[in-house]
Amino acid sequence: MGGVLLSAAVTAAGQGVVDELRANPNRAAGYFYALPIDKMPKDTPVPEGKKPYYINHYGCPASYYRESATLFEEPYAVFAKADSLGKLTKLGQDVKRRLDLIRRDAMERLGELTAKGALQSRELMRQLVMRFPDVFNSDVYCSGRSIVQNNCLMTLEEAMLQLSTMVQPLESNLSSSHRDDRYMDPRDKKLEELCWDSLTLAHYNRFLSLNTGNARLMESLFNDQNFLIDTVDPEVLSRQLIVLAGSIQHTDLSGYVTLFDLFTPVEILSHWKKLNAKYYIQNGACSLNGGTQPFIQRSTLRNMIHMGDSLQTRPTPIVHLRYTSENVVMALACLMELDNCGLQTDDLDALGDLGWVNYRIAPLGGSIIMVHYRSDPSDPDKLVKVLLNGQEARLPIESDCAPYYHWEDVKRYYLRKLYRYENIRLNEEASK
Repeated sequence: MGGVLLSAAVTAAGQGVVDELRANPNRAAGYFYALPIDKMPKDTPVPEGKKPYYINHYGCPASYYRESATLFEEPYAVFAKADSLGKLTKLGQDVKRRLDLIRRDAMERLGELTAKGALQSRELMRQLVMRFPDVFNSDVYCSGRSIVQNNCLMTLEEAMLQLSTMVQPLESNLSSSHRDDRYMDPRDKKLEELCWDSLTLAHYNRFLSLNTGNARLMESLFNDQNFLIDTVDPEVLSRQLIVLAGSIQHTDLSGYVTLFDLFTPVEILSHWKKLNAKYYIQNGACSLNGGTQPFIQRSTLRNMIHMGDSLQTRPTPIVHLRYTSENVVMALACLMELDNCGLQTDDLDALGDLGWVNYRIAPLGGSIIMVHYRSDPSDPDKLVKVLLNGQEARLPIESDCAPYYHWEDVKRYYLRKLYRYENIRLNEEASK
C-alpha cells in the first residue's frame, strides 16, 4: 500500500522538482540545501542614467553543522544497539559505520560554520562586490548585523573579511545583539499560536500519512521484524537518516560518505514533500491557518522600507548586511511575494506543481537583496531591484522597467499591505 501511495506522489509533484531531486538529492534538505556558487548572474541593463547607491541585504547563514546533538546521536544509538544484538543486515552494519563517521565529524562543532560555509560566504561576497562596483567603492560605508546565533555571526565575519580585502580603506561597523531581534528575528505570539491550529494539524497529519512508506528501508537495514516493532520508530529513524543525508553536503565528508543511496528516488521525493509542506505551513501564506504567517516579518519589511526612504539623499554609497535565520528569510520572501513565494493554497500536495519549493527560496547562503538606484541624490524617481538568491526576482507590482521598480510604487504597495493586516488585527482585538 505504501508503495502505491508513494508512486502516486511522483505524479502529483511538479516534474521540475522531480528532475531536480534526481539530479541532486541534496536539494531534499530544503533550506538546509547549500546555495550553489555558480557563475555570477547577468543583470538586466539598468535604465539609462541610473546607478546603484544602496544595498540592503538579508541573508541566511552559510553552510553549518546542525545544532542538535540528538540528530547525530539518536540514530547511531539505534544501530549500535541493533548491532550488539545481531539485528543488523550487512547494509545496516555499513550504515552504522557511516553514522559513526558523521557524528564524530560534528562532535563539538554543533551550530558552527563549516569550512565549506566559510568559503561559500566569502565567494558570495566577492560576487556581490564584483557585481555592483558603483556601490563598493572607497567611499562606501558597510553596516553588518547578525542575530545572536553562532553560524550567522561567523557568516557575517567571513563576508566582512572578504570585503576588507577588496575595498580599502573600508569604513564599517559590526554588531550582534538581541536589541536588533525586533526587525531581524521578530516574534508574534498570536501568529505562532495560529500556525498549528487543530484544522491545520489534522490536515498536515493526513498529508503525512499519505506520503509515508518506510517498510522497504527498514527491512534493508534490520534482519528481525520483532526487533523493529519493539525498538524502532520507522518514521522517526527514516526522517533522521534523510536529514543527516542532506547535512553531509556541508562538510568535508561530502564525496566520501553518503546516506542518499539508502533511499529510492520516490522515497526522497516523499520526504521532501513532507518537509516542504511543513515549511509552507510555518512560513508561507498557507490558507489552512489563515494565510497570515508571513506577517511575522512585517517589522522586517517595514524596516527595509524605512531605511530605503531615509537614505535616498545620502551622498555616498551604503551597504547593510543582515544575517538571520532561514525561517526569517523564507517568510520575508513570502511576505514580499517574490516570484512564486506569495502562493496561497490549502493543497499541500500541489506545492511543487505551483512553484513553492523550499530549496529555491531560502537555502543556506541564500539571501534577499534590495538594490536601490538613482541618477543623483536629488533624483525624484528612485528605482529598486530585488535579488532572491542572486537572481532577479519578480515583485507583485506593475512596472514599465521590470525587474526594476519605481521605489514609490514599491513602498506604497507594501505599506498598504502591512496597513491592511494591522488594521484587521486591531479590529479583532477591539471586538474581544
